[in-house]
Amino acid sequence: MEHFIDALGEMCPIPIIKAEKKLKKLNMGEKVVLETDHSCSIQSVTSHFTKKYGYACTITEVEEGVWQIEIIKK
Repeated sequence: MEHFIDALGEMCPIPIIKAEKKLKKLNMGEKVVLETDHSCSIQSVTSHFTKKYGYACTITEVEEGVWQIEIIKK
């Protein structure tokens, strides 16, 4: 199951906090798609979840200056 988080206009650590809250409620294998328009969030979000939890993260630029970060709970 996929869960969407709108983090447009929000700077770190807000996107990380929102994603952590949602991921804590999910089962293994479920994913969160976090949408952001802050390029700094790409590195901080993916680094946080891969290093702290070992979750798989993928980044897709969905339009110029807007990215979706997919985080899969393991």
